[in-house]
Amino acid sequence: MQKSTLYTMIATAAFALNAAGAVPEHFQPRAKELLADSIELEENAYDLNVVYFVGNDMEPTADYERRLSELLLYLQQYYGKEMARNGYGKHSFGLQLKENGNVNIILIRGKLAHKDYKYGTGHGPCLQEVNAWFDAHPGSRRSKHTFIIMPTWQDEGYNDKNPGGVPFYGYGRDCFALDYTDFDIKHLGQPTKEGKLLTKWYGGFAHELGHGMNLPHNNGTISMNKELGTPLMGSGNYTFGLRPTYLTPASCAILSHTQIFVTPEKAESVEAQYGPYYTQEKEPTIHSASFKQEGDELVLRIKVGREVAGINAYLQDPPYAVNQDYEAVAFTCKPLGKYKDGKQVAFFNMPLNELGGLNHLKGGEMELGILIQTKEGTRFRWKIPFDLSKQPVGSEIPLGKPVLHKGY
Repeated sequence: MQKSTLYTMIATAAFALNAAGAVPEHFQPRAKELLADSIELEENAYDLNVVYFVGNDMEPTADYERRLSELLLYLQQYYGKEMARNGYGKHSFGLQLKENGNVNIILIRGKLAHKDYKYGTGHGPCLQEVNAWFDAHPGSRRSKHTFIIMPTWQDEGYNDKNPGGVPFYGYGRDCFALDYTDFDIKHLGQPTKEGKLLTKWYGGFAHELGHGMNLPHNNGTISMNKELGTPLMGSGNYTFGLRPTYLTPASCAILSHTQIFVTPEKAESVEAQYGPYYTQEKEPTIHSASFKQEGDELVLRIKVGREVAGINAYLQDPPYAVNQDYEAVAFTCKPLGKYKDGKQVAFFNMPLNELGGLNHLKGGEMELGILIQTKEGTRFRWKIPFDLSKQPVGSEIPLGKPVLHKGY
């Protein structure tokens, strides 16, 4: 992996500031309070691209650099602490910092009016312009992950008191969120109108960033939710900062092989052996897969033909469409087993009493999702419908021929 001298100097300076735990003097007291227990994060090979995008008839919301820097650094710590809690080390997404300690947020002014970049369709023209900007400034592109933030519309429908209008969702490795005047960490967890509004939009900010870092929706088991709260990539966008919100082991397993979470040493090793991140086109070979109910558990065994980074399993009720999978209960296999022939095997034991949020356990179609992640981060998904009521306990549940699709 090659880096320019300038890139190395900037990355080192940013890491040194994070490692020292120094909170910039110009940050407000609430931010300093919340960042006081920061952990020392591992160095990153790549950083998240953070873009502030405005239409040609708008100006950035006041003080956006300081406000968003505080919010992003707190979120970086949240992800890092959750990774550590799940046994993946003190890894989080990389952020490039300026000399004053603010996050390097790239301001891009669009060619169109702000309302031409509307929710639902505005991501298309916005991404075209953002990518064109990076093509013209290649040294500024820090990774293959970009977080684009736009100020809310200002009209009778959407404004600082009722933000909206702009794209707010994940779109592959790009994701979108919004900004407004009171989008400020000082309101985090406060029982006020501003605090409740911040929970909604900051929770969504954290959730959509998760999508931009390769994470699908997923839910935890009953015991996890009882102990830890609500998964961020489930309904945690409505609880973040207000009630306990966590990352599932399955989410952390994916993040551990996401480009902007890896150390320089790991990135260099992975890219030397497997090529650049997210370039794998050939799907892994599944040599065998077994799925059955054994007593009070669903038991899944998968054998793959070459070394992969990890395998997750997801169980969910219909419907299965986008944004209708928040309740998908997730499991991960860590570590993967290995046969003498070099093939790897994943074992999943999924207790039925941990899946109480699913309605079709006693009859009706459900879906088993199997996500296989390669060493350089590419994900392949195999989705299989099944019905427990049609299978005697202990008998094989038909899985059919593996059909893997790239992506979530």
